[in-house]
Order: sequence, then structure tokens, then C-alpha cells
Amino acid sequence: MFVHRYFVLAASVAILSWSQTTSTVAQSNSKEIMAKPAAELVELVKDPNASAFEKAKACQRLAVIGAKDAVPALAALLPDEKLNLYARFALEAIPDAAVDAALRDAAGKLQGRQLVGVINSIGKRKDAQSLDLLAGLTASADKPVASAAAHAIGRIGTVEAAAFLTAAIAKDSPVKRCLGDGALACAEELAAAGKKAEAVALYEAVAKAAVPKYMQIGALDGVFRLQKTAAKDLLLTQIRSADKAHFKLALSVARWMPGADVTAALAGELAKLPGDRQALLLRALGDRREAAPLPLVVAATKSESPAVREAAVIVLAKLGDASAVAILLDAALGDGPAAAKAREGLKTLQSPETDAAILAKLPEAGAAAKAVLIELAGARRIAAAADTVREALSSGDDAVKSAALTALGQLVELKDLDLLTSRALAATKTPETEAAQAALRTAALRMADREGAAAKLAACLPDASADNQAYLLELLGRMSGPKALHTVADAAKSSDAALKEAATKVLGEWPNPEAAGALLELAKTDPENKYRVRALRGYIRIARQLKLPDDVKLEMFHTAMQTAARVEDKRIALDILSRIPSEKTLKLAASYASEAGLKADAAKAAVAIAAKLVGQQPKAVAEAMQTIVDAQVGGDPGSRAQQLLDQAKAASN
Repeated sequence: MFVHRYFVLAASVAILSWSQTTSTVAQSNSKEIMAKPAAELVELVKDPNASAFEKAKACQRLAVIGAKDAVPALAALLPDEKLNLYARFALEAIPDAAVDAALRDAAGKLQGRQLVGVINSIGKRKDAQSLDLLAGLTASADKPVASAAAHAIGRIGTVEAAAFLTAAIAKDSPVKRCLGDGALACAEELAAAGKKAEAVALYEAVAKAAVPKYMQIGALDGVFRLQKTAAKDLLLTQIRSADKAHFKLALSVARWMPGADVTAALAGELAKLPGDRQALLLRALGDRREAAPLPLVVAATKSESPAVREAAVIVLAKLGDASAVAILLDAALGDGPAAAKAREGLKTLQSPETDAAILAKLPEAGAAAKAVLIELAGARRIAAAADTVREALSSGDDAVKSAALTALGQLVELKDLDLLTSRALAATKTPETEAAQAALRTAALRMADREGAAAKLAACLPDASADNQAYLLELLGRMSGPKALHTVADAAKSSDAALKEAATKVLGEWPNPEAAGALLELAKTDPENKYRVRALRGYIRIARQLKLPDDVKLEMFHTAMQTAARVEDKRIALDILSRIPSEKTLKLAASYASEAGLKADAAKAAVAIAAKLVGQQPKAVAEAMQTIVDAQVGGDPGSRAQQLLDQAKAASN
């Protein structure tokens, strides 16, 4: 398929090139040529007075409708430097043995690029009768010819082709790389034809041959894909290989080759490998469908190699075995990469014994261990740990206190939210304050009773510092909901400049359309122009960006245009129309092109709508685009409007 498309593209490019230099008559005859029946096309190909362009077009069409009677005429073009490609393009598509005979005949007479092309066509057609011919050409002094012949033999893909390639890659040759590629292609063809044993034999021959390493690796991969568990011993050989590429292939295969016996065999190799390779094989064992032997993985957690310990911890976490919990906990309370991996594994481990094990260690844990255990309790949302976590808030150890704050974000209930607000809203900002604010954010956003949480936060607003008020308003904005919206909207009307500044920013970025009413009220009534503009921009943003029925968006557009005192805001509002394409909004957008300050934005919106409607409503598009063209907008919107106008007129006729 790729080769066919390549020829179509190459032929089209060359024909285009000729069309730029050949006669206008030839170009105008292109459609006429393509409409001719096959017999007339054959005569055109044979006509000595026909131009190369005309013959190329005839070949292009014969590739679709040509038959056996076209073969002699097409074959006669094969020596032609310009038309060789077109003739082959047509010949390759004709399903008749006469084509193969013609190509074989030409291959015995041609040289250079034309011969290479013919060889490629023979390979594409998989002509088994050409094998002896191609085999001889692999010894050609012309390297491109020899290379093409090697590849073509591979595409033929027969047992006989495999036999030739097996012998050829065992010898020295200037085109050995191409012979190797051909052998790999041949093995693929054999496998696709159900000749598994022959394909495996050819893959094995390539793997042993003095060909580039990537070919050897590709061949071994082919053996694994075809033999699967039968290639277990080969897999072990690759695991033991000192070569990195072979070991890398083995790791890949180790992840998918099925069978408990394969798992056991791989596990048996583990202790024989150096530390870095042990770690990689352990990870591969962890990715297998059959679970890795638990005792082996447990033993690896005590390895002297940090990489092996880390890999063992990762695998233990995947296994999810109850007996692994204690080992993972011990690893988590240690240091280094293995400890970090153990913590991550424990946070998601499904074993029900995990929570109990964490709770059991908490009372007697030292400061460093307690910080880790509290972190795990929070991540797993172990409700039974809540009292211990609350007590840890008064710890003299900063790490324990920080872990407790973070964990409370996951554990605290609504009634105890003040444990976090009292710390998050401290007058002096410290690392503890920042940790408490992050925890409060987590807690507020996970609460089932969002309204209750919003009420508690709102109650803190009057006594908070300016910075903390801004933090609370931002958090309320993320929570949204009626109570949060009411609180922020009230703050946006405050006489306190800092509070009003923060609240109007949050309100203008509200995550749902519920803030539209409050924003519109501010846009109409706020005494300060700065806040009227900000509120109107927020109102327009809701209509532009949030999900609303089209009729609501249209109503908001009209309201915004009536409310806006500045042309800049009207320009932004016009974009609302482009989001709700219809005949009505198209006409409306075009109508604003008569206003000097809005001309360009109106045209942009109208063009965007027209592009979506031109196929269904060409008349309406034509009228609107005529309005834009008459307004002499210029630039890209103007030129695009003219294009759409022409398109709409053509569709209307």
C-alpha cells in the first residue's frame, strides 16, 4: 500500500512538473485523456507523436482500467527514462501473468535506474518465477541493482527465496545489508503465509549471520514472536548475554512470554546477574501476568544494591500480597530511593492489612517514622488515625507537624475544620501556614457538604488579614456553590479596596455560569469604572467560554452590547456570536460591520460563522459576506469573506 501511494504521488508530482512546461493544449486535454476507454489509451501510449505528458496521463488511467492487451504498449515504455515510472505504475496494477513475463524480459535488457525500477516492480508483484533472474542480479557490479534484487527476493517470500537468502547471508557480499533486510522481509512473508517453521529457520539464519546488530535483534524478536514459550531457552541465552542490545530484547520478551515455567526460569537467572541487571530483570518479572516468586522478591529487598532494593519494593507493591505489607513498611521507614518507592506503593496497596499495620506502628514510632506513617495514613484516608494526627499538630518536630497538617487535609471532618482554618489564617505567614493552607484547600474541596464548608470559610472572612481574605476568596471560587458565590459577590461590593479587588477577580473567573447575574449587576451599578469593566469582561467570558444553551448566549450577547460603554468590550462580546453559528447570528454579526470601531471584529465573527454554514445555507452566507465585502474590511477577514462569497454563490447556482 505504501509503495502504491508513493508511485501515485511521484507520478502526480512529475506530471504536474511537466504540465508547467508542456503545451497548454496538452494540459487542457488532461481530462479528455482520462475519460478515454482503455483501447484508445493504449493507442495513445503507442503514438510516437504523443507528448510525454499525454503518455504519462494515459498510464495513470491504465493503472485503473488497463488489462492484458495494454501490457505490450506499456512494456515498450520501460526503457524510457521519463516514462519508466508511469509504465511500471500501470503494469503493477494489471492482474495478469503477461505483466510478470514482460517485466522479466525487460530486466534482462535494461540497465541503471530503469532496471532498478523494474526489479522493484517484480518484487512488488511477488513474481516467484523471477527468483533465478533476481538471484543472478544480486551479484551485479551495479550496487543499486544488486540491492534492489536482494530486497525484491525478500518480497517474493517463498521457501525457495528463503533458501537463496539463507545461503547468501552466510557469504561475503557488497550488498549483505540489503540481503539481510530481504531475509527479514522474506521471513515476515513466510510467517504471514502460515509457514512458521521456514520463517523461524530464516530468522535464525539472520541472527547468526554477520549482518548489522539491529538485524540480528530483529531476527531474534521474530523467533520469539513465532515460537513464544518454545523459545524459552533462547530467552535465557539472551538474558545471559553480555551484549546490552540482546539483554534489552530479553527484558522486553520477558514481560510478555507466557507461562509459569518461564517465570520460574527467569527467576532462576536473577542471582547470576550483576546488580544493575538484577534490578531490570526484577522489574520485568513484576510486569509479567504470572506473579513473580514472593520469597525471591522479599530477599531482593535486602540486597546490597540500592537499585535492586528499589526494584524489589516496586514489585512487592504491585504484588499486593498481605505478607508484603510489613516488608514495605520497613522499607518505607528507611532512606533512599527504595524508601520513596515503598511509600508510593503503600499509598495505593489494596491489601486490607495495610491500614492496620500503619495504625499499629504509629503509637511507638519515633519522630522520623511518625512523619512517614502519618503521611501514609493521610494518603490512604485512614479515619481511625485522625485522633493521632490531631495530636501530632502539637508536636515539637517540624516534619511530624507538617505531615499532620497535610494528612488532616485528607482526614478532617467538617465539624473539625477549624483545626485547619486557625492555622491557615495565622497573621504571620510561615511554612506551617503554607502547609495548613494547602491542607485546608484539600479538605474544603473534598467535603461532601460543600455548602457547610463554604459557610465555615465565609465566617472567617471578616477577621482575616488582607492576604488571607484573598486566599479564602480564591478557595471559595474553586468550591463554587450558592454560599460561596453569595459570599464572594457580597465581598465584591465591599468598601474595603483590597477585599473588593480580590473578590472581583475571583468573581470574574467563576467556574460556572451561576455568577453571571452578580457580574452583570456589578457591571451596571458599581461606582468605579475599573470594576464595571472587570465585571462586564467576566460576564462576557461566561457567554464565550462556558457551556450554555445558544439562546441564553445570544441573550447575554445583546445584554453585553447594551451594557458596554467602551468599544473594546463590544469587540470582545462580538466573539460570542462566532460560538453560536446560525443564520440569525450570521446576519447579526455582519450588521455590526457598518460601525467603524467594530468593523474588523464583526467581520471576523461573521466569517467564522459563515465558514460553518456555507454548505447548508449558501444564500444567507452570500448575503452576509456581501455585507462584509461592501464594508471594505481588508486584511484576512476581508479576503476570507470574498472567498466565502464566491463559494456561496457557486453553491447557490
